[in-house]
Order: sequence, then C-alpha cells, then structure tokens
Amino acid sequence: MSYQALYRQWRPQDFDEIIGQNHITIPLKNQIMSDSYGHAYIFSGTRGTGKTSTAKIFARAVNCLNNTDGNPCNKCSNCLSILEDQFIDVVEMDAASNNSVDDIRELREHIKFAPSKGKYKVYIIDEVHMLSQGAFNALLKTLEEPPEYVLFILATTELHKIPATILSRCQRFDFKRVSYEEILNRLEKICHKLEIEYEIEALKLIIQKSDGAVRDTLSSLDQCLSICEKKLTVADVVEILGVVEKTQILTLVQFLETNQASEVLLTIDNILKQGKDLNQFVSAMIEVYRDILILSMVKENHALLIDASTEYIESLRDISVNLTSKHLSRALDELIELSKALKYAQNKRTLFEATLIRLMYPEIETSIDNLLERIERLEAKLSHGFTPSKVTTQTSQSIQNNINHQSVDQTPSSQTKESSPIESFIEFTESDINLGDIVNQWDNFINTASSEKKGLMPMLRGAFPENFNGSKCTVSVSQENKMFLSILNNTTNVEYLSSVISKLVKKMITLEFEASEVSEDSIDKEERIKNFFKDFNNVLEIK
Repeated sequence: MSYQALYRQWRPQDFDEIIGQNHITIPLKNQIMSDSYGHAYIFSGTRGTGKTSTAKIFARAVNCLNNTDGNPCNKCSNCLSILEDQFIDVVEMDAASNNSVDDIRELREHIKFAPSKGKYKVYIIDEVHMLSQGAFNALLKTLEEPPEYVLFILATTELHKIPATILSRCQRFDFKRVSYEEILNRLEKICHKLEIEYEIEALKLIIQKSDGAVRDTLSSLDQCLSICEKKLTVADVVEILGVVEKTQILTLVQFLETNQASEVLLTIDNILKQGKDLNQFVSAMIEVYRDILILSMVKENHALLIDASTEYIESLRDISVNLTSKHLSRALDELIELSKALKYAQNKRTLFEATLIRLMYPEIETSIDNLLERIERLEAKLSHGFTPSKVTTQTSQSIQNNINHQSVDQTPSSQTKESSPIESFIEFTESDINLGDIVNQWDNFINTASSEKKGLMPMLRGAFPENFNGSKCTVSVSQENKMFLSILNNTTNVEYLSSVISKLVKKMITLEFEASEVSEDSIDKEERIKNFFKDFNNVLEIK
C-alpha cells in the first residue's frame, strides 16, 4: 500500500479523538444517544479544526449498528463500509467544483430514494459557501423540509457568505482554533507512536506555523519527518519549514526597544541570509508585539489570550517593562501597514529597515501620535525617578555674555542678582579650555548622554570631537551614522548635548555635528589626541 499522509493516518475515528471541540462533540453525542437529530447542521470554522472529520464521524454514528455511547463502533459492516467510502447512503460533495443549479437538482433527485443499507442518508457538502446563488435557492426548499431519513451537514470556512435563509434552517456549530497545549499533546503522542526522537522546541516551532489548525501541523510534521526520519531537531525544522524562531524575534524586538540600530540592521541581515521570507517574518513580529500588548494590559489570566510557553511569557514581560500602550499600538500599526506594503514593494529589505528605524525613533516624524508617544515615554521615565536635564531658552551669545560678566563682577550686589537658568546647574571655570579638555571628558559625555537619552546612544557611537574654536566644537560622526545628522543637529538635541559637555568642561560651548570624511578605523582616538598635542614639547606621554 502506498504511503498515506499523517493527517489522514491520524484522522479522528470517533468524537473522543477530536481535540479542542468539546462544545460540539458532547452535544452531538447526546443527540445520537437520545435519537433526537436535527435535519440540517452547519459546521463553520477555520481550516484544519475538524469540521469534515466530525461530519464523517457523525455520519457513521447515526448509521452504526452497535452504537451505545454516541460514538461509532467502527467495527460493524456499516461503519467499515463508510470508512472505505463504499457506503452509498453517505454522500460527500465538494461545493467548490459542484456549485451549479444542476448539481443541486441532481442531489434533490437522489434524496427521493430511501436509504438502501443504513438508517439515514447523510449528505456532507464541503465548502458550501462556494455554491452559486441559484444553487442555494434550489437547495432551500429541500433543506427546509427534507424526508425524515435525510440529514444534511454543511461545512464552511466562510460563514458570512451563507444566505440567512439557509442559516435559519440549520443547527449551527462553530469550530474554534485548537489550543497550543492540545496540539502539542497530539504531536507528542504521534511521535511516541512512530518512535521518533524529538526536541520539544522543534514541535513548538511546527505549532507556531499552524495557527491553531491541526491538519496544517500534521502536514508540517510530515514534511519534516520525510527528511529527518527518526529524529526531529529545531535546526531541521527551521531549515525545512523556513520558520522564524521566536528567540530571533524577541532578540530583534529587544534591540528595537533599546534603540540599538546597528544590532537591528545586523540581525535583519543575518535573518535574510538564512533565507527567511520577510512577509512571514513581519507576521511573526506582529504576533510578538500583540502578545506584549496583551501582557501589558491583562495582568492576570493572560494565558487565556496567549498560547505560549512560560519562558516565552517571561521574555515578553522583561521587554514590556518600559513600553507604553501607545508605543505598542503604534508599532502594531506600522508593522501591519508594512505587511500590506511588502506585497507590492520592489525593494522589500529597504522598506523593512526604514520601518524599523521609524519604530526606534518617533522623533523623526512630527505627527500628533508620535509627539504624544514621546510625551508618554518621558512620563514613564519620570515615574521611575528620571530627572530630565534643564535646557535654557537663551541664545548662546547672551549666555556667554552673562558668564563673562559674572567672572569680572564679584561684588556682593552682583551675587544677589537672580541667576540665569544655565548658571543654576553649571559650575563655570575662569580658565580657558582647549580641544584636549573636551577629549578628556568625551567618554563621560557619551556615558551621561546615553544613560539619560537612550535614543541618542546609537547615533553617538563612533562620534568624536575634531575642532574647537573657543565657543563651538565640531564633532565628527561616523559614516554609518551620518543618516542621523539631522536628528543630532536639531535644536532640542543640540541644546541638550551642549549642556551636558558644558557641565563637564565647565565652559559654555555649543556642539555641531558633521559627517566624518574618513573611516573611524583609519585614525583611532589615541592617534587623534597625539596629533592634537604634537606641537606641545612639554607633553611627554599620553596614556
């Protein structure tokens, strides 16, 4: 006998073997035991949830010669004949290919004849929503008042396409997606029966792709076993199915939320080199952000809304600590729009990378939603004890004039005058400073700015002071970060960064950022310092 697919080998043989649909199987068993059937049923739900399997079990159960508990015995002549598709009183019809008025008229002619072997004639019409309007009209009267020996079971994945006149004449049963745990238990049972060694994470990856459909899961398992034979590993599943591991998604999201731009781009490059499909990857990111949003909003019973392992939930919890619902909602909006745009994009990678950059830096856009999100972020930081740096609204020239004036006028009357904003938090020195003084404080400057404004951290990576003319310091930004020059040089960021370095060197200076003309590797920091001090004979050694 030729090989049979796993989903056919393991098709449920009675109601008890159907997983995740107790709200349907128990009422059907009770109807069979009490001999009180409806004349028409509608089974609706997503693919692979057991609609056709339940219909076939129901057809056997009502015609079983030894039925006692509502389940078919699968041993009597009627059950065996139905299992072998040789029972003429059970008719399966595919409405996708038999959807015309003539097909329904032919069915009505067959209904006139009483069953030849069984107690009931059962008509299973799969994908019934594919029937034409004329076919539905032809079926309507027969469906309303069929002979007492006829049962109709209509299966569909698109219930909204069924006319209300048909729905009102049927008992409706809605099949739901099967839970993560139930599918995992079924896969483990199958692997034990087939004597297959497996990694539990490999099975979870297969389930991840199924979206609650048991048939899809078994088909994916079948595909993996065709190559892996008796051992199933995570690496094999990733390679064969092309799925994206949740750990990869969580890593990328972690980099996104900590504004590590270079790590984000490197992670994307690594994922694409593995041959992953960007559409599938974006769908996985949407799922992760949805789970984070659920976790942040539902403090208890979130397991009812998230089908995943405890380790995954804990990872989400760590990421969601400082994320607001506004930010998560914006991230979902961006990713959903990205998933639509990718279908028609010529350069999918660039579109993907640009979207993630926008997610990291809401300040790039000035829409109301982005401004509100930035305010929420600041409020969240303040609630955790973060104190934003004071920024003066005075011009650099007026501040410098105030500084010069104070350094000359030391009378008691001048000391009682109201201090300017900048004077309240910077302790100035009367000594002149040079580029070397700024260089000496540069690491402290980077650490301070990065800790207070994490969004600026990746932009300042590789930045280094090049020139100083007494009031303005030109900072060279690495080639890979030159795309952020407009952000660094905007008024708010320049004032903030200038105030940070001014506090460190105790002189009011203004920073200006420009792209480096040479790569950072060609001239390291030590060489730059040596070049600066090369004309000073009293400098013997630089450490």
